Amino acid sequence: MAVPAHDQRDWEFAKKFDLPIVEVVSSEAGVEEEAYEGHGTMIHSASFDGMDSEEAKGKITAWLQERGLGRARTTYRLRDWLISRQRYWGPPIPVVYCDRCGIVPVPEEDLPVELPVVEHFRPLGTGESPLAQIEDFVNTSCPKCGGPARRETDVSDTFVDSSWYFLRYPSTEWNDRPFEREITHQWVPVNMYMGGIEHVCRHHLYARFVTMVLHDLGYLDFEEPFTKLRLHGLILKDGAKMSKSRGNVVNPDEYIETHGADVLRMYLLFLGPFEEGGDFSDQGIRGISRFLGRVWAHVLNPPKGFGSGTSLWPMHRAIKAVTEDIESLKFNTAIAHLMEYSNWMSEQKTHFTATQWDEAIRNLVLLLAPFAPFSGEEFWERLGGPYSVHDQAWPEWDESQLASETFILVIQINGKLRDTVEVPVELSEEEAGQLAQSREKIQKLTEGKRIVKIIYVPKRLINFVVR
Repeated sequence: MAVPAHDQRDWEFAKKFDLPIVEVVSSEAGVEEEAYEGHGTMIHSASFDGMDSEEAKGKITAWLQERGLGRARTTYRLRDWLISRQRYWGPPIPVVYCDRCGIVPVPEEDLPVELPVVEHFRPLGTGESPLAQIEDFVNTSCPKCGGPARRETDVSDTFVDSSWYFLRYPSTEWNDRPFEREITHQWVPVNMYMGGIEHVCRHHLYARFVTMVLHDLGYLDFEEPFTKLRLHGLILKDGAKMSKSRGNVVNPDEYIETHGADVLRMYLLFLGPFEEGGDFSDQGIRGISRFLGRVWAHVLNPPKGFGSGTSLWPMHRAIKAVTEDIESLKFNTAIAHLMEYSNWMSEQKTHFTATQWDEAIRNLVLLLAPFAPFSGEEFWERLGGPYSVHDQAWPEWDESQLASETFILVIQINGKLRDTVEVPVELSEEEAGQLAQSREKIQKLTEGKRIVKIIYVPKRLINFVVR
């Protein structure tokens, strides 16, 4: 792009070859240490100085077009490797090459062109598809003149293969058509698509293209295959994207062997916001393992003696919070609410009546089950519940129970849950800070450290940022 001040790749090239780096979008940090790729105010740009950089893009483009020096253009990131990758698996491209007729499409009555059955499909090492060595497949006759011809040996890649699976999936029993229109329209378009950012410019591009073509041809009543898209974040290791070359790849099998699938699943959901992901750490996964262990203790060791009763508003608050968090894909905070719920049960264990304890533990297991399905099933069976926990009605909260004179204050250090305590609703920020810092657990964790910031969310949490 030849803008070293504002493109890191160009910046590195310019530094290596000692080229000038001219800053044209102002930034506080400057561009001596790295390129600035954010928004800002235009500088060193003649008549465009002082403009917002986003506004200036359009103005500069118009200026160039008026003088015949350039024009706006949209670049579509279609990559031909999706069609011509040298591989065996994938739909063969229905084209033959004839010396007399040139490139000739395979007639519709001869479709589909099927892959030959072979003993091995190792690459040839020549850049050609493994199909190129299968003479019975390659050598054919020209559909146009009947003379000798050769088949195309490249195949479509998986993004093309899977570009219409969602249309076929609801009606797989029909073998005389790609999909049964009436049934497909009952299920598609897809209500929610969840995946990685790479799906947007790869799978989605082809899926949308195929769907729009089928709509234009009258086979579908809709143009867009997916009505809502949610992209998940990236799981990092040691602050970097996992890569074999970096040697920081996490093998889930090892963690499943040590902690179980439920612990790994819950930890991945707890790492951070769904759309952001987070940094994988062994310490964090052990914390989730300890939490499930505490729930096990609740299930296996009910109170030895019951009390006269306690307010159940924390249970109703947890049911509401977890329900709403699941619906909005806030899985990390939903699990945090489950931890608060479990802590509350531990603190109030000797105060519950038998009926209250039974209601509280059953609701805890029901709320936990979507995050830890195997453990949830085991917990439910131990409690004597009917099979399966996943077939039970979802817990409901009583809004009238939520009006309380107290609430559970969540105490965090650097964003991580460290303690909880029941406090009056009128608690001020100053009082919350003093109370939290007086807790023995918090004192131990902050000993020898400096509190640089306190974040207080009324009636919810206090977070100490320490260094």
